[in-house]
Amino acid sequence: MGFLRGPESADGEDEPRGDADALARIEAGGIPLSAERRLQALRKDGALFTSGLSVNEFALLGAVGPRPLAQVMGGSVVRVGQALLPPVPPYRRWSSSGSSYSRLEEPSAVQKAAYRRTTMVLEVDVLTKAWTDARRNALNRLSEEALQVGADVVVGVELKRGEHDLARRTIDYLISGTAIRSPGSTQQNWPLLSDLSVQDYWRLHEAGYEPAGLVAATSVVFASASLGTRRRRRRTPQRNQELEELSKAFHLARETVRQRLLSQAQDCRADGTVGVELTHTVHREELPAAPSVPSRSPGGWNRGVLGIPYYVRRRGEVERQGWLITMHGAGTAIRRREVVPQYPAEKTMRMGSR
Repeated sequence: MGFLRGPESADGEDEPRGDADALARIEAGGIPLSAERRLQALRKDGALFTSGLSVNEFALLGAVGPRPLAQVMGGSVVRVGQALLPPVPPYRRWSSSGSSYSRLEEPSAVQKAAYRRTTMVLEVDVLTKAWTDARRNALNRLSEEALQVGADVVVGVELKRGEHDLARRTIDYLISGTAIRSPGSTQQNWPLLSDLSVQDYWRLHEAGYEPAGLVAATSVVFASASLGTRRRRRRTPQRNQELEELSKAFHLARETVRQRLLSQAQDCRADGTVGVELTHTVHREELPAAPSVPSRSPGGWNRGVLGIPYYVRRRGEVERQGWLITMHGAGTAIRRREVVPQYPAEKTMRMGSR
């Protein structure tokens, strides 16, 4: 049975395919109807299940009470849009009166040279948003699967990322975990996600805390040294030299990810985060500057007669060579568990006076 194909009938023939409905559900951030039916069947007691738990984790889970339901997963593949650097300040053509300018012109050669002589360290919003969209879509689909099986928590959440075929600029996010349900649960709330193992989940419970949710963030920073700095480094190759722009880019990426993780933890009303892990990749990249003024030339992405997109470079387009630092961070937000007293105090009323 294919991913977008409905269940097979008893005589072996396929029911009418609901490809359009499945695609509509995926575009809305959900899962296909066939997957929803399969997951709902796992809600029943005694249903077979799969999980990513080790033998020790499974034994511990059975001893403390929660029951594993299913291994749930969410994925998303996103094609990245064109990343552009800030534009070169345009040239202003002044009128003869000198009191106002008539229109904006393309930057002059002097302005373009000055643009290349500056050190550039900044976040590339298009690339950051692409990773954020892929992660959000994958997490929503994993949560939807956990909701269909009636889970309270998803433990051992594992985030896998990839960049494939840089010419097409596509990225993917694949997230998986094991959905569990506590004894006597009514499953009325949205399932909580945690990248903690079962052992850590139980230690957290014994310490008086509970997971408040999974927090994750990404920041993509572009770093490019000035033309003078690159020339100076080429003249002194025998010396150890710190790449200041890269150090600043790492600091900016780390602080940006950290602030976003803290903001998500505050939204969860958490006391803090545990198990935070930062990973990064670095590779060379050449990015163009955004157009300074609207151009009549067909620069940028166009579409041919057969619908095939192609790119035409604008005349005088400015590009910068540098490094792209992609930093990811993920962890589990936790908060102190509310302890219900075993023997709650009873209300009493005294009447009269002594």
